[in-house]
Amino acid sequence: MDEPRTARHAATVRSIARTLLTERLEELATMAQERLDREEPAYAEMVAAPGVKLAGMRNTLELALTRLAGGPVPDDVARATAEVGRQRAEQGFPLAALMHSFQLDLRTLWEAIIAEGRRRGLTADPEFLDGLLLVWEATEANSVEVVDAYRRTERDLASHRVEVRGRAFGRLVLEGEQDPAVVADASALLGIPAEAPLIVVVAEGVPTKDRALDSCRNLLQSAGYPFHFGYIGDELLGVVNRGRRSSDAVHELLAPLGEWPCGTADVDGLADTPRGVRLARAAIRSDAAPGLRPIRSHWIGAIMSGNEELTGLMAREVLAPLLTLRNHDILIDTLRGYLELGSIAEVAGRTYRHRNTVRTHLQTIETATGLDISIPTDAALLTMATQWLGSTAGRDFLRAGARSARSAAP
Repeated sequence: MDEPRTARHAATVRSIARTLLTERLEELATMAQERLDREEPAYAEMVAAPGVKLAGMRNTLELALTRLAGGPVPDDVARATAEVGRQRAEQGFPLAALMHSFQLDLRTLWEAIIAEGRRRGLTADPEFLDGLLLVWEATEANSVEVVDAYRRTERDLASHRVEVRGRAFGRLVLEGEQDPAVVADASALLGIPAEAPLIVVVAEGVPTKDRALDSCRNLLQSAGYPFHFGYIGDELLGVVNRGRRSSDAVHELLAPLGEWPCGTADVDGLADTPRGVRLARAAIRSDAAPGLRPIRSHWIGAIMSGNEELTGLMAREVLAPLLTLRNHDILIDTLRGYLELGSIAEVAGRTYRHRNTVRTHLQTIETATGLDISIPTDAALLTMATQWLGSTAGRDFLRAGARSARSAAP
């Protein structure tokens, strides 16, 4: 019983749609576009060649009316919504304004079909009123298609922008010191002034979709720091424009990257990015453990990592006598603390040992190494040697010493 009635009210609305399509399409498109320009500022302000906006309106109304009429949709008409969605996304047009235009399409067609139904004496007919649902369905189908096309184009454009920015950043890291044009290109694409004070970041082993990396990005973005992160090989590299704010403020936001070996360096502009990368890598090599290490706080360790043959030879020679002692690990811990703090009392407080014990440990170290901690050049050798112990080679050296001590124990 419902099926014939459905067919009848559909037939009525389809008949009206065919009339509007063949006799009033241009009039309806003009009316809808004028209404849209009045009610939607984004469309009123759109810069477009004469007739372009009207042509887009005409095409989408033609598609909705063709659907309502129930006939086959020609290929060129069927592409109307996808084309509008693509164009608006490429123009950076607000999606909300685009959706508003399709709401006005619905209103325009609804009013036109009601008016034609009134002219035919159908407004009191329940079958005609039921058929008006088809108007909503046709415009809704248009709306869904245009949004899909808009978002698909947005994704494609975003992917392309990321690719282009990534290439520009890669060239900056490799060629920025030699080619001002590369710096200018990177500045334009990354949105960072060429002379901006930067923090260069290098981290090893960071997964591309790790939550800590996302957290770091979100913190920088929320704080208003322009930045760019990208992968070159297995390394995560980045630059952060700190502007007039302190390096310490930026490093607080970079803290999530401390889950991996991560070095940073302050530089004076994009052209210095390659140098910053080298310094940040040196900061990473200063210690094999994970952690966020600004080069300005790890100069000695970074220098010690620069020439492994020379620095390793020196450190092994300086520290080898200590590794023959049973409590060498405690002695080295005491030595590190004293070289960092410069106070026996502070070392005693940190290690929960009596000051006389700390003093005895230091005397034992001086006797074993033949170096006097109170002499600056001797203290410098001990400082560099203990800094080297944080490197991969230094840790291996300590483990080997511990194994030797255990094997020598009675």
